[in-house]
Amino acid sequence: MSTAPQTVEPALLVAGRLVHDVDYGDVINPATGEPFARYPIATAALAEEALSAARAALPAWAADAPRRQEVLRQIAAVLHERSEELAATLSGEIGIPLRDARLEVKMASAMLMHRAEAELPVDVVHDDERQSVRVVRDPVGVVAAIIPWNAPLLIACEKMGSAFAAGDTCVIKPSSMAPLTLVRLGTLVRDIVPEGVLSVLSGGNELGAVLTSHPDVAMVSFTGSVATGKRIMEAAVPTLKRLSLELGGNDAAIVMPGADIARLAPKIFQGAFYRSGQICAAVKRVYVHERDEQRLLDAFGALADAAVLGDPFDEHVTMGPLSNRPQLQEVSGMVQDALDTGGRAVSGGAALDRPGFFYPPTVVTAVDADTKIVKDEQFGPALPVVPYETLDGAVAAANGTEFGLGSSVWGDDVQAAAEVAAQMQAGSAWVNRHGLVMPEVPFGGFKYSGIGRSNGAVGIDAYCELKTISVAKPRG
Repeated sequence: MSTAPQTVEPALLVAGRLVHDVDYGDVINPATGEPFARYPIATAALAEEALSAARAALPAWAADAPRRQEVLRQIAAVLHERSEELAATLSGEIGIPLRDARLEVKMASAMLMHRAEAELPVDVVHDDERQSVRVVRDPVGVVAAIIPWNAPLLIACEKMGSAFAAGDTCVIKPSSMAPLTLVRLGTLVRDIVPEGVLSVLSGGNELGAVLTSHPDVAMVSFTGSVATGKRIMEAAVPTLKRLSLELGGNDAAIVMPGADIARLAPKIFQGAFYRSGQICAAVKRVYVHERDEQRLLDAFGALADAAVLGDPFDEHVTMGPLSNRPQLQEVSGMVQDALDTGGRAVSGGAALDRPGFFYPPTVVTAVDADTKIVKDEQFGPALPVVPYETLDGAVAAANGTEFGLGSSVWGDDVQAAAEVAAQMQAGSAWVNRHGLVMPEVPFGGFKYSGIGRSNGAVGIDAYCELKTISVAKPRG
């Protein structure tokens, strides 16, 4: 009964004007598997126009910090005022329950307000009778922000907010699998943002290639797959573009021996299956002591059975569909591979026989480190549970991956759990929580999980060139 909004053909924001006269593509409703709206496809010529305007707008924008702060506040206010519209569009195109879409809009607005209150710091290294040495922040320039489909509004606002706070101009490219919310945002803020400071260009891989290789782009900020991140790095080489790459993860959760399973299992389950597991920093592997494994599996099985799958606009639904058909096929294939190689599904185990891209919360056991669902990122509602004999063995297994985005340790003895967390090779190591991302706290990963950090002060520095001003003072 999907009530996804039947959006009229939207327009691109290009250098301060709205552009309708382009080709359009279909947007698929994940709850039905059928087209429900269309999105505009930007041409290379429009990308050139947007980048030229962004370059021209840089000097005045970079020089006016109060204006930048006010623009961020006004965009945050638009998100608040149009939250229901934006949340409905978001639910319609990516399939998350409406209440979760509302939360994303709220978090995106808060992210912008956080950056609106920030002032570019000046680091005073020396200030004495001999010399003055300080480090100031200059904008990088034009930023191409390339956005994934799983949390498009939140991720775009983090990138745009950081870029604007630093004095950069920004061209946003949403995923062709989730373009509507960001294209609509561009229309809503057209009269707020100075001409050229922001453009929103939806399109496919060809448009991405134009942005990541264009000489006017000084920085590419990308969230997505490792394979695409590598291609962006290659495209950036000729002009030595600055890069911020968040490339996903295979987050491990370790349950301490003897932990209170009844108390912790719902939190771990939520960390794995929230938004159908389609979060970069979701729990994707659980390591539990062999004596506690069955109790954890029983708890997870009961939680999976209690989940209500269905249309994201139904207030009783707790889990919507996967966001697109390729992701449904990926998750289905990984679970089937696990079952074919000796694994056992405690819950779920196959896509639902109904329209749309529905896959039930699936917990798999009897799998080893070489099973695809353990060693690779599934990015969906499928969770392997692996028993361990010793904590040292669990830590080694958790770290034995090419990813290193997030990790968590769960137990009743917080100090002991924190000591284990300190051994995890990941950008975030949580204790008795997982996936908590805050505007003031740096976020990013080790190894293949990316380059650089978003959020916090270091997230501003990523969008800046740091310049040292060293002055020798005259001696009297």
